[in-house]
Amino acid sequence: MKKIFCPKCDTAIPLKKERIEELQASGEDRLSLICPQCTHQLNLRLRLPSSKGAKRQEQRPSVGHLIVVENVFGYKQLFPLYVGMNAIGRRNKDTSTDIPIITGDPSMDRHHALIRVTEGRTGQLRFAVSDDDSRVGTFLAGELLAPKEWRYLQPGDVLTLGATSIIFSDEPLSDEATLEES
Repeated sequence: MKKIFCPKCDTAIPLKKERIEELQASGEDRLSLICPQCTHQLNLRLRLPSSKGAKRQEQRPSVGHLIVVENVFGYKQLFPLYVGMNAIGRRNKDTSTDIPIITGDPSMDRHHALIRVTEGRTGQLRFAVSDDDSRVGTFLAGELLAPKEWRYLQPGDVLTLGATSIIFSDEPLSDEATLEES
């Protein structure tokens, strides 16, 4: 199941995979939906997967992932981590981050934390986390990170951003797992 977000009220509208396949099989590339929250009409154009998108994913393979734990503000979500900087924050239609967590948590900032993935001298990947100057801070295993402090992550470590808990894993995330959770 895919989710489409209303541009007017930012409500998630579920779209079943079967419906997309039906439209593609019939040769149609346009879809019209009505937001159940604000009754805004969305006119969408479906794009078929291209070889360019596949190439881009090959260039940036997933090297780890984050699991957002379901709570009263949001549902379980999976996000891949890539080599380099990975910015984590609350999803907002006007702000872009590498890991946009869909949550109603008012204590999570749009730019809350950073995860840096680097390759060590031995070729082993190292994952480090830092607070991105958030209002409430970033916690690693219940300990508040100092401003501009970087701490290395171990598999199974729990990050707390506001009232949202996130579990770190150094296992790559497959594309199928991302689609199943969406």
